[in-house]
Amino acid sequence: MSDIYLIGEKKQNIFTISLNRPAKRNALTVEMLTGLCEMAEQQVSDPDIRAIILKGEGKIFSAGVDFNSLGAEVGACLGEAGAGGAGLRALIYRFQQYLNRLEAVEVPIICAMHGRALGLAVELALACDMRLMSADCIWSMPELKLGVIADVGGTSRLSRLLGPARAMEILMTGREYGAQQALEWGLINYHYAAEDLIGEAQKMVQDIALTAPLAAGAVKKIIKRGDGVDLMTQQDMEANHNSILLQTEDFQEGITAMMERRPARWKKR
Repeated sequence: MSDIYLIGEKKQNIFTISLNRPAKRNALTVEMLTGLCEMAEQQVSDPDIRAIILKGEGKIFSAGVDFNSLGAEVGACLGEAGAGGAGLRALIYRFQQYLNRLEAVEVPIICAMHGRALGLAVELALACDMRLMSADCIWSMPELKLGVIADVGGTSRLSRLLGPARAMEILMTGREYGAQQALEWGLINYHYAAEDLIGEAQKMVQDIALTAPLAAGAVKKIIKRGDGVDLMTQQDMEANHNSILLQTEDFQEGITAMMERRPARWKKR
């Protein structure tokens, strides 16, 4: 099913992944999350690809989780008598791992949201590296209105990104917010007119393409995995990664290109 509901397209140095269930408001199924991870992970070995753009087809980015898909998974777990919720926890861990895998991909991922982004769609965006919105985009995390919490990294990532007070407001009220609020709080990097959104994401990729790909992957690891550790530990991560990068062909190419006043020709090695 994921091959129907996901479109992957390579164009020069950009790989675009499009959520493709417009009739269902791009509601996310288990198969779509699995397929999305696999598609993103495959780009690491492509020397041409410098960034991934994640977007949605149709009127909105995504309405969040597909409740039919989720209901089937939960229903199977609820049948376990006396398991103390172990089956449900295993299910949640599996969902969490999809976004953890996406976050670990050593290629920058830009999430471009338009129209609406709700619940799991916001959690998906939080696992990406940079986030853009159309100026008319409405977003919310309404899980508490259903009697549950955002458990696929939403509560934890949102708190780390925006701070506890903002996260509690967003989650405990279930309010809808606009793109300007997302920008002011730091949820997104920029917002643009809807018709300019993807073009601006593509421009960002071209800026990324001027920098060394291995170094970009290292920055992603240090920032993502270093969140919450003490300063000295994170500086150790910097030293360890740079001790490897300083021995690469790309480092020599970067120095040579700078001296020759030309764009670097990166090889990912």
